[in-house]
Amino acid sequence: MKKITDILTKEEIKFTKADLPMLIHGKEYSGASLLSITIASLLHKAGNKLCIFTAYSMAKEEFLKQIINSDAVFYLEGEKDFEQALKFQTIVVQSGNTELFLKLVSYSSFEKDRILFIKNIETINIPIFEIVKSYLLIVSGNLELNPLQRDFNDYAYNTKILFSPLAGETIPSLEKYQAFLEKKLNGRTIILS
Repeated sequence: MKKITDILTKEEIKFTKADLPMLIHGKEYSGASLLSITIASLLHKAGNKLCIFTAYSMAKEEFLKQIINSDAVFYLEGEKDFEQALKFQTIVVQSGNTELFLKLVSYSSFEKDRILFIKNIETINIPIFEIVKSYLLIVSGNLELNPLQRDFNDYAYNTKILFSPLAGETIPSLEKYQAFLEKKLNGRTIILS
């Protein structure tokens, strides 16, 4: 499994539910996708329940590669499987199927303590913020590319990880796979290895 470390101290950084809600913002090819999948994998390995929505199947494949044992993961392809999916620790919704994701989250038996990991937020073209805002969120992607995601940008996050500047944010100069971690009032540069 990949590790996330502090550039200066070389200490590994662990993420927990206390770090949520979390925003991971980065332009294409910055490393934001791989880091966000790694965080989801670490939370899964720690025993947290997740619901993962991505636009592209490569994210699902990377997630499964990082967690190694996929016995606790259900790949959801249709509404008929909601009850079965909810028996699993992690649900991966069919890539790109925003409608299925929203129906699952709105389903009466869906647990409020399940972490929602929304990757590729820039590809979603329907307003979903009001439906998902009450959950523990990890939102990942390039928020600057989709004006419908303004609510996500203005949301109060416990943790922000920026691979590239976001409107109103200043970050240090970074190399690929480096990001600026804002957690409460302190900031530091991190790297995925």
